[in-house]
Amino acid sequence: MSIKTIKDLLHGRPLWRVEPDATLREAAELMRQNGVGAVAVLDEGVLAGILTERDIVFRGVAAGLPAEQTRSSEIMTREPVTVEIGDSVSDALASKLGDAFRHLPVMEEGRVVGLLSYRDIPPEYVMMFERFREMSGARADDGA
Repeated sequence: MSIKTIKDLLHGRPLWRVEPDATLREAAELMRQNGVGAVAVLDEGVLAGILTERDIVFRGVAAGLPAEQTRSSEIMTREPVTVEIGDSVSDALASKLGDAFRHLPVMEEGRVVGLLSYRDIPPEYVMMFERFREMSGARADDGA
């Protein structure tokens, strides 16, 4: 099967999520149990942010915040960049997946339906995208 859209990558995968008042410990345990590096933070079903393992380590633990009392909403990334479920894999990469972000919330009709991880992108797609970006940059530098 040829992967063309984000929907192809996420086919059948559940959305792991927590409420804004979930503690860092609860969020970390959910990530551990399911082998994921991020969860969506939903406030009454609406995307409030994204909480990653890096957020927990750098913004939580390293800052001395207690995992049992600190709420996800205190350290989550608010207003994350999102992609649409029907977008192409290259659209996700163009949204800085792999550069600035390791995870992107995936939206469908205004609601979050999944989280796309950089690890989800097949390496050959990343290589093709990087090559295209290099070639496009070279043309722009040449004035073409």
